[in-house]
Amino acid sequence: MTINNNNIFGAFTLGEVRSGRLTGDWLNKESVANYGWFGGGTTPGPTLVSRVDRIDFSNDSPSALVRGSLSQARRGLSATGNSNYGWFGGGSIPTPAVVSTVDRIDFSNDSSTASPRGPLSSLTRTLAATGNSNYGWFGGGTTFPGPSKSTVERIDFSNDSATASVRGPLSSTRYNSAATGNSNYGWFGGGSLPGATSTVERIDFSNDSSTASVRGLLSSARRTLAATGNSNYGWFGGGYGPTLPYQSTVDRIDFSNDSSTASVRGSLNAGRGYLAATGNSNYGWFGGGTTFPGPIVGTVNRIDFSNDSPSASPRGSLSASRYQLAATSGVLNIRRQKAGNYGWFGGGYAPATTRSTVDRIDFSNDSATALVRGPLSSPAGRRYGFAATGNSNYGWFGGGDIPVVATVDRIDFSNDSPSALVRGPLSQERRGLSATGNSNYGWFGGGQAGSPVVATVDRIDFSNDSALALLRGPLSSVRYASAATGNSNYGWFFNGSNPAFIPNQQSTVDRIDFSNDSSLALPRAILTSPTAKEKHAATGNSNFGWFGGGSSPATSRVFRINFSNDSALALLRGSLNAPSGRAELAATGNSNYGWFGGGGPGPVSTVDRIDFSSDSVSASPRGLLSLGRSELEATSNTNK
Repeated sequence: MTINNNNIFGAFTLGEVRSGRLTGDWLNKESVANYGWFGGGTTPGPTLVSRVDRIDFSNDSPSALVRGSLSQARRGLSATGNSNYGWFGGGSIPTPAVVSTVDRIDFSNDSSTASPRGPLSSLTRTLAATGNSNYGWFGGGTTFPGPSKSTVERIDFSNDSATASVRGPLSSTRYNSAATGNSNYGWFGGGSLPGATSTVERIDFSNDSSTASVRGLLSSARRTLAATGNSNYGWFGGGYGPTLPYQSTVDRIDFSNDSSTASVRGSLNAGRGYLAATGNSNYGWFGGGTTFPGPIVGTVNRIDFSNDSPSASPRGSLSASRYQLAATSGVLNIRRQKAGNYGWFGGGYAPATTRSTVDRIDFSNDSATALVRGPLSSPAGRRYGFAATGNSNYGWFGGGDIPVVATVDRIDFSNDSPSALVRGPLSQERRGLSATGNSNYGWFGGGQAGSPVVATVDRIDFSNDSALALLRGPLSSVRYASAATGNSNYGWFFNGSNPAFIPNQQSTVDRIDFSNDSSLALPRAILTSPTAKEKHAATGNSNFGWFGGGSSPATSRVFRINFSNDSALALLRGSLNAPSGRAELAATGNSNYGWFGGGGPGPVSTVDRIDFSSDSVSASPRGLLSLGRSELEATSNTNK
């Protein structure tokens, strides 16, 4: 069994795996995360099938194995799933009658016939589907020979015997489209209106009663395509435009910048349509389809998400050639969740002294006082004004004051009682810096080195963290006492002081492209008064960043940046529970909430929680840190 820093199981750390504390249910989830299931469709003849094939992602060269079957043979269906089950909905059966049937496959017992669950609310075929861990959204389609539809229906995975509920519609009717998504949004692209379209629409899962918003475009109008994705990008492949022949083009949508036209990446090994796709965090598999006027195919192509410009790699094949099928996998939605069960708040300034204390907040029981864990390293660990980031397994705290240091401490989340280990240093001693990162690297930017304020960006390689941090970037301008957050692909650095420590002269947001971090960071939104300009804190999820508190002037306001439209002004949302303002605090979070702790004046031990799905209200007071302190830092075991 292979475990890596992607930690698709979110709540479980590498330490828990090594210690043997995970059994049964987790092992089943780990197993199903290695497979993709392709169901239904039409074989040459034509003959409709109920067959379900399973691809082994770790050994995808042999032909797929035949597993159980759907409850009835049908084509033109769609599928989504979570870590335990896959739901196949809609389609048509011989005559050709359109159905509303929803079948559920049990990934841990996939040799059985799928279990019929609650139906869709209406008869639909050639629809598209995506979902997160809790719900599946089925959109568009046609009643054939009736009209095309804009309807979106939602299946509640925890109550899937009920009829799917109708949610907000797509912005236009469409069928033969494709869909993918992450934990917060679903993107529906291409299809027929009835003419071929390149439009991409986005459903906000947290506000799915609204009409889907039109985003960017595919590189060309096409229909009968397929899509898959990971947390940050969606790949749309195959299909045909206003006229035949079928295309092999693969387009990539950047979820953080989804108003732009999709970029053309590699290609499938041949033009085809009516295919299906699924994937995991690293690869996407496109299977089946027709090359009309050529034959129906069973070919499976694999796209390498990290190198998606070459042609897709031919892998094995389905058990039989077929088209108008659907696919899902056991990893689609585990990998999209930035789970995270704990947050660690370290160091800081308490009255008359600095601290090396590390507190741990239990996100599932955040009303209790935080537990004191192992301290930062000593003596350099007794510091404040530093920065922190982390991945699923470790947290790195770098730089800081008393004295000004380049020290980097690492906390082991699976064994956080001992003192933090000293790792490789930053490139220079500095304080007042900020940090963000993804699963593999951490970027530390800005701060004061000696007397000057700098724009320096250092990158720590988490897999080789004993080495000296590498100089990257820099930021577009020098900044001190800024805040940072990010997703898997980019990091955003908010505001800060200028060289003369005048806060109001530094109101920009810089964005670092993690895949091209040697370049100068790009200035994005301008944050105008009355936004605090320094000594604030930031956290975020895959799609948005929230920054709150700060000074000059002192504020408790919370602002939100939309990562997919980060050139726009940040939106004012709710506020922290500090009417007179709160500065020098720290923040961390998971996919659903952000926790802001400590700060001044005081200093205070208060922890406030922001609900990302309802961020326009005041933050909710939760438990306390073990002691009041300011200029502390925080991270969590949230996968990026």
